Amino acid sequence: MFKNILPGLMFAILWSTGAIGAKFGIRSADGLMLASIRFICTGLLFSPLFLIHPKHRFLPKRNEWKPIFIYGFLNSTATLGSFFAAQKYSPAGISMLFTAVTPLLIALLSSIFLKRKLTRFEVGGMLISFTGLIVASLAALPNASIKPLGILLLVVYVTAYASSSIYLSNAHMSLSRMVFNIWQVFVGGVMLLPFCWLFNAHQVYKVDVNLLLSLAWLILVLSFVANMIWMYLVKRDPVTAASWLYLVPVFGYLFGYLLLGESITLYSVIGTMLVIIGLVISKRKNGSTAQSA
Repeated sequence: MFKNILPGLMFAILWSTGAIGAKFGIRSADGLMLASIRFICTGLLFSPLFLIHPKHRFLPKRNEWKPIFIYGFLNSTATLGSFFAAQKYSPAGISMLFTAVTPLLIALLSSIFLKRKLTRFEVGGMLISFTGLIVASLAALPNASIKPLGILLLVVYVTAYASSSIYLSNAHMSLSRMVFNIWQVFVGGVMLLPFCWLFNAHQVYKVDVNLLLSLAWLILVLSFVANMIWMYLVKRDPVTAASWLYLVPVFGYLFGYLLLGESITLYSVIGTMLVIIGLVISKRKNGSTAQSA
């Protein structure tokens, strides 16, 4: 049981630090440009390791470029690009509320395209966790102000995130998972560059220690380690993987409190409890199914 929980828990903890890294990074550069630099540098930094490693074939074959470009666009360009862009037009609370919709979209798309039937226990667990995220976000709603472009970008964000998970779970790749991840991140970063100019978010204000440390964390931990764990989880089961996304805002609140001095309200505590209860219900059902099989 611990072996099944540990990868998902590690993903949730690491992925939740993305917002912290971005908040430090945008002090030195525009958000979209920061994301693009992060993706491109990830590819350039890790590519030599696989070029000299005889175990992994690094250069994709002709038929492997299509899934690299599709997943790179969905997972890196569209998902994180639109999320970073939305931060200019949307408060953090509303953004987190949209993030909470992602697992439900993954479940919906899985049932439609992958014919994966959801049990009432899985649906119930997801709904309880989703309710918890809404409760945790209520404190930010009364004073929230969001522009139409922010809503549009967040819709693109959750739709692209869910679509990338469904696409990856059904994609057939002969490249190793690590090599594929390096290529999709790099290609996604390159495809993000035109959007930097489109949204006038292409400035690097200063190259300082803050920018370098932020990029180091975003590249080494987020773009590589967290993405590898996510791809592993999605390959096992996209819906079960999606359930771990519920914990990302929870850890986000915790790290925001510890590192940025943000407050944790009663709504945050109640929401966290509901999220955990929903996750337990979902994981218990999955465990029971595996044992009976």
